[in-house]
Amino acid sequence: MLAPASSSITDMLRHTGANDAAAEGLVHIVSVTAVRDAVGERWGRHQSLVEDFVLRAFARNGREDDFIVPVNDTDFLLIQPGRTPMAALSRSSQLLRETLTFFLGTVEAENINISVVDRIGEQGLETTRASAEQIARAAQERPLDLAQSFDGSAPWERFGVPRPPRKAVTIRRPDGADIQTVFYLEPVWHVARGAVVSFLVRTVCVQRTPDGASEPCDTGELAPGAAAALTIQRLVFVRELLGSEAAPGLAIVVHVPISMTCLSYSGTRTSVLSELRRLVEGEQRHKLIIELDHVPDALPQSRLSEALAQVRPYARAVLVRVGTLNCDLGSWARTGAMGVVHDLEAAGAARAEKETLKQLAVFVMRAQAAGLSAGLYGVRSRSLVIGAWGAGVKHLSGDYIVSRLGNEPVAQRFEIADLYRARADQRNAS
Repeated sequence: MLAPASSSITDMLRHTGANDAAAEGLVHIVSVTAVRDAVGERWGRHQSLVEDFVLRAFARNGREDDFIVPVNDTDFLLIQPGRTPMAALSRSSQLLRETLTFFLGTVEAENINISVVDRIGEQGLETTRASAEQIARAAQERPLDLAQSFDGSAPWERFGVPRPPRKAVTIRRPDGADIQTVFYLEPVWHVARGAVVSFLVRTVCVQRTPDGASEPCDTGELAPGAAAALTIQRLVFVRELLGSEAAPGLAIVVHVPISMTCLSYSGTRTSVLSELRRLVEGEQRHKLIIELDHVPDALPQSRLSEALAQVRPYARAVLVRVGTLNCDLGSWARTGAMGVVHDLEAAGAARAEKETLKQLAVFVMRAQAAGLSAGLYGVRSRSLVIGAWGAGVKHLSGDYIVSRLGNEPVAQRFEIADLYRARADQRNAS
């Protein structure tokens, strides 16, 4: 079978030695045609989102010599020279399964469309469709579920955490570097109520590089198993904070992030929901606010509603974290979410404070039109706090809030007038 490809792609592949990898069965084409067929005429709006998902998913736990390139609007070419043919096919099928599950909610056998590239020809890519039997055999090469994480002992300063963490753990991965993780609490200011009664679980992760150094680990890039292991450890941390009816812990409300990645796959979803049930036994449900994290801006309403329905029974409210301030929130009005939150520290690109303030009012207006409250995390300056208050933001958190209130997990009053009062005190002192 001949798969058409542009001459620029075929020339590039021939000059990079892809023919040698193809001869060993290490070059594949995966097709997301099933997603295009499902969305129909809306494909134009979904294509870039699907492409971004595929590229990011392939990069998770990737090796230095792994390579992926879009061939057309539905096909992606994968080269994995550092693996065995079975391991490469297994990873290709896992990538396609992740994509279909995320966008369609299920995986049908007929939609697993993977072709093995036999040769880079002059007219295109000469391929052979992988059979169901080949894909099933390759699945046996897939790493088993992650083992439970173990307590780590790395000094918290290495993580760049501004405050001492309350817990450190190590997430062990069978097919990648271990992730050293710290959890700590940060106050969330409920502006309208003029009080801090809840605290956000902050998570910072680093991993070892091949040369032995440490680098930040983007939790949004984790594979489902690693994301679930991290989420479970976060829930264990919250359970230890809140205690039980027999041995009560802190009398606060805790915001706990749960990655959308965990809820998109049956195996990881089951383990995360099981830990959630254990956490909210007794009277703990009213102490928990779930924040659904790593939610794509253009996620269909049906997929978001499904995810929210899975976690809503275990919390007093569910918030959704969004990646940008200019996302369209209108389609999320009836999903069951209480509000949306944007984290400035987790933003994909650095944004000047002036630009943030310019976008903030529109963000809040869109949220209110959808019946959602708006929150902003990662605020570091007084001017940003004042601007957020003026725009109508309901929840604020970040270094500036901590500098005013500290990070001791106790409820306390704090109103907007206190900011002006503190400013006046500073002027009088000078």
